[in-house]
Amino acid sequence: MNYKRVSIVTPTFNQGDFIEETIESVLSQNYPDLEYFIVDGGSTDQTVSIIKKYEKYLTGWISERDRGQAHAINKGLVRCTGEIFNWLNSDDYLEPGSLNEIARLFNEDGVHLVAGKVRLIGGDSDQLIDENKLLSAEGLMLWKPGVKFIQPGVWMRRTLLENCGGIDEKYHYCFDKDMLLRYLYYYPHVAYSDNVLVNFRFHEASKTVSFRSRFSEETREIIRSVSNDSRLPGLHKGAKWRTRQGDWLRFLRATAAQKDESKLKRILKILACIHMQPMDSGGFRMTAGGIRRILQGETIPE
Repeated sequence: MNYKRVSIVTPTFNQGDFIEETIESVLSQNYPDLEYFIVDGGSTDQTVSIIKKYEKYLTGWISERDRGQAHAINKGLVRCTGEIFNWLNSDDYLEPGSLNEIARLFNEDGVHLVAGKVRLIGGDSDQLIDENKLLSAEGLMLWKPGVKFIQPGVWMRRTLLENCGGIDEKYHYCFDKDMLLRYLYYYPHVAYSDNVLVNFRFHEASKTVSFRSRFSEETREIIRSVSNDSRLPGLHKGAKWRTRQGDWLRFLRATAAQKDESKLKRILKILACIHMQPMDSGGFRMTAGGIRRILQGETIPE
């Protein structure tokens, strides 16, 4: 097999309880052409001492303050020379043999991206195996039925990532989605693996658990940005529709929550603003559902 060079960056900050398992999962792959960088944000726990324990097996590491996870990944990315790239968070860990599987799929002609299954560890879905499905730029942006994106299971060609603009550091929670939208727009050929590639850990301190509302806010910001991004003209129409849909849903949610006003007044307010509704079946269903919840004395969930 052609063992293409794999570059992995682990961004970390005060993850001393988990990072050793992360490091060992990478090194124990025994992959013949591996670059592994760890970028620490100036941890004050045992993280640095654990990194030093494995220092001679790493391609490089640094520990200094950064501007967040995206900045940390970019600091590692500029040092990478491999053909295949991904970052592995310091509370996640690779499944044995995953790098061989990823390299095997990248050897297929025309493959731009490899996506595999991910095991979810901790939380309500402990040991659940989920998978990336139907990945495309438009599908991801509109979140079409059946689309699933789980970042740790998605591996890219490093030069293609750089070609489509890399990782935008202005996003702190959804930079992976922003990145993948651009990547798939230009490089859409995905090879899917039936194997579990990565174990993705949920715990109270993880961003996925602690900052769900901020993920939603950044997703809305990304979609608005796409609607005017000259690099993505084929996504403008869909992004504008998604933005209008989101704005209408937030209006319905806020109106339904105004319990100090009568049900009739809230329904009339919705009808008076009906021109804001997306004029399609989805928009009509949202409006009907919002009115129904008002009549039933319910709020519209986030």
